[in-house]
Amino acid sequence: MQTLMEKIQYKIEKDNLKKRCRKPEMVLKRMFIYNLMREHDFTLVKIAKTFERNHATIINGLKTYKNLKSIKDFQFVSVLSGYRDFFQQFDIQKIEYSIARDVRNATTFRDIGLMRKRLENNMYHDLKGKRNGGK
Repeated sequence: MQTLMEKIQYKIEKDNLKKRCRKPEMVLKRMFIYNLMREHDFTLVKIAKTFERNHATIINGLKTYKNLKSIKDFQFVSVLSGYRDFFQQFDIQKIEYSIARDVRNATTFRDIGLMRKRLENNMYHDLKGKRNGGK
């Protein structure tokens, strides 16, 4: 099975997504991959390096992606249906996180922020089915 990064690199090369092009299809495809990488905990810097962009471009792309997704823009849906199919056929699984491991390895406030985000999104496999947040 290919890794997620290999699949992403394949699509970037095949569709020439590093090219500075503002065609809507190209922009939407890039934003889809930004979002996919972010969902799998790639840093903004790593995503930016992958596309030879800066992190501000990635942040803007992620915000635009979420807005278009929420309003179910027709062009957004039609252009990205093939991309969704491509990445689903490879059975990409989200990483399962362990709260115990993250607590042991946390050394910065950023690490704590990541743990908080993972708790809010119910991403810890050792807490599945248990109440998160304690409220």
